[in-house]
Amino acid sequence: MTYGRVLLVMTILSILLDNLTIQAFSSTSPIQQRIQSRSNLFFGQHSSQTGSSSATTCCSNSRSRRHGFTNLYSQIVEQDEEKELLFSSANSNTTTTTTTTTTTTITTTLHNNNNDTTETNWWMDTIREKIGVVDDSRMAIPEYASGEITRMFSHISYSDETTTTTTTTTTTTTTTTTTTNDAFVTSVLHRPGSTMGATALVAGTTIGAGILALPAATASIGFVPSSLALLVAWAYMAISGLLIAELTLNRMGETGRQNIGLLELYQRSNLLNPSLGILGSAAYFFLHYAVMVAYVSQGGANLGIAWTDVGLPGEVNPILEQVAFVTIVGSFVYAAKPKLVETTNNILVVAVVATFCGIIGFGATSPTLDLEALVAPSNQHPDLLLDAFPICFLSLVYQNIVPTVVTQLEGDRSKITKSIVGGTLIPLVMFLGWNAVLLGNIMNSDVTTVVTDPIALLQQSGIGNKNSAILSDLVSIFSELAITTSMIGFIYGLLDAWTDVFRLPLEGPDFDKVKLPLFLAVLLPPLLFSLNNPSIFLQALDYGGAFGVSTLFLVLPPIMVWNERYGGGGDDDATKKKKSLTSPPMVPLGKIPLGSLWKAAGTLIIEQGGDKLGVWDFLQTQAA
Repeated sequence: MTYGRVLLVMTILSILLDNLTIQAFSSTSPIQQRIQSRSNLFFGQHSSQTGSSSATTCCSNSRSRRHGFTNLYSQIVEQDEEKELLFSSANSNTTTTTTTTTTTTITTTLHNNNNDTTETNWWMDTIREKIGVVDDSRMAIPEYASGEITRMFSHISYSDETTTTTTTTTTTTTTTTTTTNDAFVTSVLHRPGSTMGATALVAGTTIGAGILALPAATASIGFVPSSLALLVAWAYMAISGLLIAELTLNRMGETGRQNIGLLELYQRSNLLNPSLGILGSAAYFFLHYAVMVAYVSQGGANLGIAWTDVGLPGEVNPILEQVAFVTIVGSFVYAAKPKLVETTNNILVVAVVATFCGIIGFGATSPTLDLEALVAPSNQHPDLLLDAFPICFLSLVYQNIVPTVVTQLEGDRSKITKSIVGGTLIPLVMFLGWNAVLLGNIMNSDVTTVVTDPIALLQQSGIGNKNSAILSDLVSIFSELAITTSMIGFIYGLLDAWTDVFRLPLEGPDFDKVKLPLFLAVLLPPLLFSLNNPSIFLQALDYGGAFGVSTLFLVLPPIMVWNERYGGGGDDDATKKKKSLTSPPMVPLGKIPLGSLWKAAGTLIIEQGGDKLGVWDFLQTQAA
C-alpha cells in the first residue's frame, strides 16, 4: 500500500462528494435565486425611499435592526431638510446645492454599503448552504429541540397495592379497635435511564474479541502510528453512534414507538433506496457472521489450551475444540432463562475487567518492556497505517446497541451524547494501554509471529520472565472470557435480526416453535466456515472490519442522515427538505462530518478490496 494509491482513491471520492453538493453553488441554485430576489427588492425599496424620506421615519425597533441602512438614510435626509428650512431665507441657492450634494453623497455611500452587505450576506448564506443548516421550523416539537423538554418519553409503571386502615380509640375503661375494608392504592413509578448504566453498556459492548487482534494489526506499524489510527477510528465511530442515535430519535418521533431496531432504520425508514437498504441488511449479517467465525475459531483454540493447562491427557482435535465451544456456549444461551444469561454475562464481564487489569499490571512491570524501542522512530512505519484501520474500527463496534441506549435514556439527547462519548472513551484508553504494554514487550521478539498468531505470542513463556506463567494464564483466561461474552451478545444480535426479517416475536409460544431452527441458523454457518479454516480468526476480523463495519456504520448512516436533513437521492427531494424532524442534528458542522465519514470508509473499502483482490499488485506489475 502506497501513499499514491490512497491519494488517488481520496481524489476520486472527493469528486463524487463535490458532485453531491455542487447545486448549492450553481448559478441557478435556489439559494442564489433567493439572495438575488432579496437584493433586488432591497434596492428597489431604497430607490423609492430616496424620493420620499418622510415615509420611512416611523418603524419598529426590530425593523430598524433589519433595515439599518435604509433608516439611517431617512434620518440623515430629514436632518438636512430641517437645516434647509432654517437657512433657506439667507441663501436658498447655496442650501439647495449643498443639500443636493449631501443627498447624492449619502445615497452613493449607502448604495456601496448595501452592495458590500449584500455580498457578505450572499457569502454567508452560501457557506451555510454548503455546510448544511436545518431550519428550526422543521422541528416537530420545538421545546424538545431547544432543550426545554429533555425527555422524549418517560418510563412509567403502575402498581396496585392493597392497604388496610385501622383506627384505635382508647377511653378510661376500654380500648376499641376498628378495622376498615381493604383499599386499592395505585402507585406511579418513574424509572429514568441511568447515564452511568448506559455508559457501562456501551463500554462493555465495545470491549470484545477485537482487542485480541490489535497486536497483530499494529505490531508491524509501530506504537505511535497505531495509536493515531485508534484515535481517528474512535472519532469516526463516536460520530457514527451519534448519527445512529439521531436517526433513532427521528424514527421514534415518526412512528410513535420506542423499540426501534437497527435493521428497521436501514429497511423501513425510507431514507435509503431499496438497493442500499438491501446492502445495509447484507452488511449487518456479513459483519455479525464474520465476527462469529472469528469467535468460534479462537474460542475453540483457547479451549484446547485450557485442556492442556489443566493436565488432561492427549491433544484435542481442532475440529472437536470448535464443536465443543459452540455446543457449550450455544446450549447455555438456548436453554437458560434470559435472566440467568444476563447474570452470568455480568459476572464474566467483571472477570474480563479483572484479568485485563492483571495483564496490564504484569506487563507494565515486566523486565522485557522496552519503552525506548516502543517509541523509537525506526520502529514506526506510518506507510502501513491504512492496513490497521479494519481491526481498529472493528475493535470499537458498539452501534448495534445505540437504539437500546436511546430507549433506556428516554430520548434525552444530552444523556445519550454523554453515554456514547464516555462509553467509547473507556475502551479507547484501555486499547491504548493494551497496545503499549504488548508492543513494548514484543519489540525484541519476532514480529511475524504476532502477525501469524497473536494469541500464541501473548501466551508464550518468553514474555515477562518471572511473571511469565501468571501472564500467560491471564492472557488465556482473558481471551476466552472476552470471546465468550462477545459471542453471547452476537448470538442475541443475530436472533433479533432474523426475527425482525421474518416478523417473529422474541418470546412466547410462536417464538418457541421456531427457536431451534433460529439457533441453528445462527450457530451452524460460522461453525462450518471455521472448521474449514481453523486459523481464520484474524482474517475474519479483518474482512469484517474492512467491509462490514465500514459499510454498516460509516457509509450508510451519513447517507441516511444527509437524506433526512437535506433531502436528495430521489424525486421527492423538496418533500424531504420540508419533512418534520424530532431531533436537531446531534453532530455539529452539518455536511462536513457526513462527507468525511463516508469518504474515509469509501477509501478503506476500495483500498482493502483492491489489496485483497490483488488489483494493486497487478497494476504495479503492469507498470513495471
